[in-house]
Amino acid sequence: MIEEADYQAMKKKSAAQTGPAPKTAEPFQKFPEAVLLDWDEKYLYVGSDGLPDHPMMVGITAWQQQVPLPQAYYLGNAWSIPLHPVPAANGMSAKTNFFRGAIAVAANGIPIFNPIKNDGRTDTFLAGELDEYGGHCGRADDYHYHVAPWHLAERLGPSLPLGYALDGYPIYGLAEPDGSTVNGLDSFHGHTSATGEYHYHASKSYPYINGGFHGEVSIGGGQVEPQPSANPVRQAGEPLPGAKITGFTISADKKKYQLDYSQNGRKGSVNYEILPGGSVHFTFKNPDGTTSESTSEKGKQRKSGDRPPPPPDRKAAGGPPQMETNGQPRKPWIENHLKEMDRDQNGKLSREEMMAEVDQTFTGYDADRDGKISSEEANGPGVRSSMAGFVKQHFAEVDADESGSISLEELKAVAMKMWEKYSRGEGFSFPRSPTLEKP
Repeated sequence: MIEEADYQAMKKKSAAQTGPAPKTAEPFQKFPEAVLLDWDEKYLYVGSDGLPDHPMMVGITAWQQQVPLPQAYYLGNAWSIPLHPVPAANGMSAKTNFFRGAIAVAANGIPIFNPIKNDGRTDTFLAGELDEYGGHCGRADDYHYHVAPWHLAERLGPSLPLGYALDGYPIYGLAEPDGSTVNGLDSFHGHTSATGEYHYHASKSYPYINGGFHGEVSIGGGQVEPQPSANPVRQAGEPLPGAKITGFTISADKKKYQLDYSQNGRKGSVNYEILPGGSVHFTFKNPDGTTSESTSEKGKQRKSGDRPPPPPDRKAAGGPPQMETNGQPRKPWIENHLKEMDRDQNGKLSREEMMAEVDQTFTGYDADRDGKISSEEANGPGVRSSMAGFVKQHFAEVDADESGSISLEELKAVAMKMWEKYSRGEGFSFPRSPTLEKP
């Protein structure tokens, strides 16, 4: 939900800028009613409430019962875009990475996520999960796009980008800024212009937007970091089979909303209102004729750079090292399994080798191929993988959203965290748990 103090503070900072705005700000300046801008010598900061001015959700045929709510992408929780992007020594593809969080920001201040959803394989557009504008709501009721926001071109014109990737490079449409034909795109769907400036191009088919990052980005937990946090007010919803969203309305003050849908020929709706103090009251009119109501309390907004506190039994900074049952200091998990995962036997574990181990483990456990590992699958027949025992032993910790199952994105996030610490020469391990399942 919008934090009024953060909004007002960013608005004041934006108004206090007296010098010329950086070139990166140009497409965002076309949406002054939706976007606040601030900048320093390194970054452009893009603030918004996360709600576009077009109808949302209509046309979705694969719906997980999430609805759009305003977010507080302001001040320390604003989107940051590098003003001086640096080409990476080895770019990273969005086909195999970045299944969490945004990879770009549209000119109207709406984040753009990887077109492949967080299971690591589903194309959200082809799966019917997106509305008529290429967006939908995430598990925190946060609206975002997964494909290029083509409708913005009407206001932006042909010479301005549709948005910026989080590595600082612009994303243009189907033609060059001068109207000429696009040629010679690389694997990230970008190229260097005649003037020496690198940029991406959006497309009507995969990858839809930037296909990865040509520029340097920092990675944490399987996503670009830092980036803003959404503010959930309730538990994530479940898929509603057979539902199609048919209508969506929002009041001028963005306090009252109605989402209409049909399921197997019968109508349903979700009416919700943001109450004073930030709580949200929901009224669910179900296709079977029943009605239910609930009020969700306002969640605590985590600012950019903050992280959830560690579990109470996790090693505290400066505390004693975690110990094995034999009294010896516990070795990091990767150190214990390096030889097994080091496929080219060069004595080092590459990112690709780590991800290959994740994919092998996930595929082995996901017996019913539903895109998640249930606790029953985790405790079922053994899987030939170095990570097999890790998944069993640390099921609850890997299940970050506490849904009772592990997604590929969750397993990759934990694996990447371990690998990043390993690559920096730091240890990482979960505390041993006496149970394999959640209580």
